[in-house]
Parts: sequence; structure tokens; C-alpha cells
Amino acid sequence: MKIADGKKLDIIKKTIESYGGIFELPDNSVLLIIVDELFIVNKSLYEKLETENIKENLISSGTQIGKFQKGNFLLGLESYLIMGHNSKKSKLNEKGTSLFLYGRDVFIKNIINSPKKGYVLVSNARNEVIGLGKFDGKMLSNVIDRGSYLRILE
Repeated sequence: MKIADGKKLDIIKKTIESYGGIFELPDNSVLLIIVDELFIVNKSLYEKLETENIKENLISSGTQIGKFQKGNFLLGLESYLIMGHNSKKSKLNEKGTSLFLYGRDVFIKNIINSPKKGYVLVSNARNEVIGLGKFDGKMLSNVIDRGSYLRILE
């Protein structure tokens, strides 16, 4: 367990920027790396972990934001927690939201605001983040969505 800083923090920021996001760590939070996963943790919890000296057996803490794999950082569903409110999102209409949450790709006719080409945060019409996608100019490809947790259980 260690706090994300230096090169690792730079990799995290670049990945967030590639999704049109703005890195913004909430007050009273720290980013912890446990093995190869990144978690956002309340500072008071982190301090408790430090004083209790249970770092050796720790496998997770807080909310998972993503993970490091082969030198890259892969964003998880909760990564929006470290992105500013002004981060760019692709909003979907009701039909697009339904398709996306079922793991499907979405055509441009179901996108309320067309994003730039590349990776984007995906939200519903109420601005709730529902996943991550990749826009190619015609279609929004599903990278990961909130429905994936349910599909994995099948």
C-alpha cells in the first residue's frame, strides 16, 4: 500500500485527460495503490490504516478507481470520482442509455451531445455517469458500463 504520486500520478492524470476529464481529487481524500489497483480513500481512514499497521494483509480499501496494467492505467467505473464536474461527458437519450447499459454500442442518433473522437465518459440525460466509451464519429462503442456487474454474475 502506498500513496499514488510522482510517475504513477502523472500516468493517472494523462489517462483521465485522454477521456476528456479534468483530474480533481476531492478534499480529504488520498489515492492509494494496493498491489496494482488504485483506490480513493478518506484521509481519516488512511491514517487509521497507517496507525493500525495492517498494510501487509490489505487487499482493498475505499472505492476502486482503476488499475495499472503493463505500465498503463485502466480507468474503472468509479473513476469519475476523481474528475472535475466540468469534465466532458457524452450524454445519451433514454434509448441510448438502455442500449449502453445492456453492453451494446450506441449510434449517433441516440447521443444527445456528440463528443470528439476518442474515449469519453458516458452519462444518461440526468448527467449520471453510466460508463466509459469510445466514439469514432458515427458510433459510441461500449468500453465498460454499470450493467457489466450484473452480466458478469450470470
